[in-house]
Amino acid sequence: MTVAQWILIGVVVLLIVAYPILMGSRRKKEEEKLVEQTNSLKRGDKILTTSGVYGKILEVREEDGAKKVVIETGNDKYKSYMTIDAYAIYTIIKDDQKPAEKVEIKEEPKEEVEEPEKSKPTAKKTSAKKSTKKAK
Repeated sequence: MTVAQWILIGVVVLLIVAYPILMGSRRKKEEEKLVEQTNSLKRGDKILTTSGVYGKILEVREEDGAKKVVIETGNDKYKSYMTIDAYAIYTIIKDDQKPAEKVEIKEEPKEEVEEPEKSKPTAKKTSAKKSTKKAK
């Protein structure tokens, strides 16, 4: 084997060994961030859940060894209350941070499009007159 082949094998082995180590440290940082966020939950926080539900925390409690959060969703006219696991919270929305803007679908007025007149098949009228003259 040449030197270039040995270097290539060394690089591949190094990547195979380094990849799980790097991914493990990244996963550990994400877990620490999630635990910190979950421990910092308090009444009145505005949140977004992993399923896309916006709400406001009304109560945080420990139940059956799991942290549960009661949230209020909806507006003044249509309020709803949900109890969710604290780890289902995707992010806490800060006061200076706007939630994703609601996208309104506006129906555009439909313009009446005149359809071109359908051309009627013109039947060729062929006069099939049979000569009834008798040969003389």
